[in-house]
Amino acid sequence: MFLFSLKATYAQEGAIAGVLEKLGKYAENYPREKVYLHMDKPYYTVGDDIWFKGYVTIGAYNYLSGLSKILYVDLINPDEKIVQSIRVPLISGVTMGDFQLADSLAEGNYRIRAYTNWMRNFDSDGFFDRVLPIGNARTDSLLTHSSFFYENSPVHTVNAEITFTDAKGGPMADMDVNYEVVMEERNIGRGREKTDEQGRIGFDFVNKQPFNLKTGKIKLTVLTPQDQTIRKVIPLKTTSQTPSIQFFPESGHLVAGNLAKVAFKALHPDGLGIDAVGYLEDDKGVRIAEFETAHAGMGNFSFIPQAGSTYTAKLTYEDGGKAEQVLPAVQASGYALAVNNELEKQVFVQAFASDDLVKGQQLMVLLQRHGTVFYASKGKLTKNELVFSIPREHLPAGVVQVTLLSPEMKPLAERAIFNISEQSMLPISVSTDQQVYGPRQKVAVQITTGQEADSSRIAVLSAAVVDLAKVPIDSTTREGNIYASLLLSSDIKGYIENPEYYFENQDLSKRRQLDNVMLTQGWSRISWQDLMVDKIPAITYPPEQDLRISGLVTKRGSKTPVPNATVTILSTSNVTAIVDTVTDEQGRFAFDRLLFFDDTKFVVQARDERGRKHVDIHLDESPRQQVTRNRNTPDATIDVNQSISAYLKNTQEQFQEMEKYGLKEKSILLQEVKVTREASKNKVKHSSNLNGPGNADQVLTAEDLTMGCSSLAICLQGRLVGVMFRNGIPYSTRSFDQPMQVVMDGMFMEGDALAMINPFDVETIEVLRGIGNTAIYGSRGSGGVIIITTKRGDGGGYNRDLYTPGIVTHSPQGYYEVREFYVPDYGAPVDSLANMRDLRTTIHWSPNVITDESGQTSFEFYTADNPGTYRIVVEGLDLKGRPGGKVHYVTVK
Repeated sequence: MFLFSLKATYAQEGAIAGVLEKLGKYAENYPREKVYLHMDKPYYTVGDDIWFKGYVTIGAYNYLSGLSKILYVDLINPDEKIVQSIRVPLISGVTMGDFQLADSLAEGNYRIRAYTNWMRNFDSDGFFDRVLPIGNARTDSLLTHSSFFYENSPVHTVNAEITFTDAKGGPMADMDVNYEVVMEERNIGRGREKTDEQGRIGFDFVNKQPFNLKTGKIKLTVLTPQDQTIRKVIPLKTTSQTPSIQFFPESGHLVAGNLAKVAFKALHPDGLGIDAVGYLEDDKGVRIAEFETAHAGMGNFSFIPQAGSTYTAKLTYEDGGKAEQVLPAVQASGYALAVNNELEKQVFVQAFASDDLVKGQQLMVLLQRHGTVFYASKGKLTKNELVFSIPREHLPAGVVQVTLLSPEMKPLAERAIFNISEQSMLPISVSTDQQVYGPRQKVAVQITTGQEADSSRIAVLSAAVVDLAKVPIDSTTREGNIYASLLLSSDIKGYIENPEYYFENQDLSKRRQLDNVMLTQGWSRISWQDLMVDKIPAITYPPEQDLRISGLVTKRGSKTPVPNATVTILSTSNVTAIVDTVTDEQGRFAFDRLLFFDDTKFVVQARDERGRKHVDIHLDESPRQQVTRNRNTPDATIDVNQSISAYLKNTQEQFQEMEKYGLKEKSILLQEVKVTREASKNKVKHSSNLNGPGNADQVLTAEDLTMGCSSLAICLQGRLVGVMFRNGIPYSTRSFDQPMQVVMDGMFMEGDALAMINPFDVETIEVLRGIGNTAIYGSRGSGGVIIITTKRGDGGGYNRDLYTPGIVTHSPQGYYEVREFYVPDYGAPVDSLANMRDLRTTIHWSPNVITDESGQTSFEFYTADNPGTYRIVVEGLDLKGRPGGKVHYVTVK
């Protein structure tokens, strides 16, 4: 007996060591990165600039990441299409950037999404993804006021009523409006209406598949009295009027005889919480417990379930509707967890086992996040309950997974908790030299981070200042913060309503409400089954350290690699920048640590070891990240222009003032024209010809070059009027002594470059020989000019398989060239802009605020012309990974 017990003990010790080792390797090899973007405003309008600072952290303690060196930021429109995508360099986990919102963008709910290449290996719920309302008063003067009325039977019938007004609230009567109802990419209704005297239209549509079609949009095309066509998208969050409720036992199931906590979430069909009250009764009609929602439709209650009993919740929603819901079945045998997370210094975890499972075995409780273990302890199960006391000081702030493991290290029960740790938060204080300022007066802001006891107080911060009179922000405004993003949303699956709420004025009530979130949401978790059999996650996307061009060289028409081949790249932005390398034994090559910006084009050439060009080049190209379903759909604003009408009015006034002084241009949106025949100049629409596309002495198109030439120089010989070739270099018959200037996609090249250009990559060639066409090029054009425009993929006839052997062109996404926020200096001598009214909405944006060793830093800005309250928001991280944020207000009179 003793020997058997000793062997069992050693076996379990080995199992514990084994699982801890596996978790350690998992945390080391598959660290999780998180992204947070601090933006200057919670909403925008077309013509605006979105300014952001990016923070990328890694691991359980949110240290600034050194793993990835590139961040992707996408702007996604209401049709779930990427309208802008930029790539910005990460330096020690931080970056900055901006988006310019073109006048051509429509009003609607956009998304801003950020991620690294490494993050694509894991769940996209971990991406930074936020709904961003963008209004339009530049090319769209209409405001919509939408309301929906529902009739639910086997199918859902919806009556939509939309009122159109101008910016001042006046009705827009007698307008033709075409509408289209789209749900989950399916068209379920369309029609045409005319607005009445109050500017209203009304129409019905039917959702015949309410279980499959949950959300959608109404697309409107409006013809105004001024014959202007305006397009709008109204989000359709639901076609139902019936709330729902779900119940969640604390560790996943109800076990007979155990005091069980059951959380619940009551939701309106649009995904937002709804208040409810109710009670629980058993199958004999005895009332067992009462409950009511505490926040965002969530709450909890406790009771002791009995084997063989069925329990039904009966409730009343705040709108008066009543419902009944049967709770999950009670298990006669099983394990359960109960957690007390309300104490200041400790977390108590109670493991429960039904009588038949109490056999004196050793159970382990383990607390970890993505493999990083914070606490592990074992206990002998000699009765139904086993209690573990866990010091909170060992736990970082954020979501922590609690797992009860068997002697064989199999999970028996688990749940997530949220640890609120003051020591994991960065203290930030913000002060100004005055509290009240006048117009155009300098404001000095002093920032202090950390505490005296900190070994280092260096922090990386960003600061935004907005005028609340022009950018109204209230309790309904969704803007997020660094705490909610890095500590909560990035580790939780699905939608969280107003996550920043839980980090404002934290108290015991907020702690309990946050525990309801943990009980009712899914979370990012490890698969124990895969971990124990050493099944590793599939890694498709490596962490990017730099911009690089890499690939494989093979024999022409085969998969046989070509070792020791010479590979050369030529950048179109700098013809003198030519770099070469040699392939390895597997035929692979790589050019790393490159620096180039968007719209850079490369020519890649390969020759085998004997200088022959009959090889194929296969470039490594990672597919772009697809647009995933918007998990934050409930945050969408129904009528964007109407909801931010005050802001639109202020920005329009600001833009008009800037236009007067030539600081801003207004795009002219042309009406649609139906093209019935393609104009000849459209074939050279991408031309860099300084005379204008097609204004040349001769134009050749792609169709003229499909004769299978090995190089462009060979293709053009004898085909260009008044041009002769000597040693592959073109000369005009009007200038025998000076070679013609070759220009490819705006890049000036030498004449012999034609031998390196693949003819199947060429869309058009324009020949300039006459003085009327060459004069604009000055001395460079005195010998004539050959302008080459390469294919953009929209010209037809493009086939990558027709590449000239040994040469390909490549247009990778380069870095975005970040702009600088304009800061007026009213202390400088008076200039030509002194009389321009200062109507800024974002008063100041400072993305690169860094404190010194003592935690001190400062910045300055000037107030604008109008009185108001300025809101100063400072956010960031210190070198210990502690997130921090602070809001400060000043008054301008």
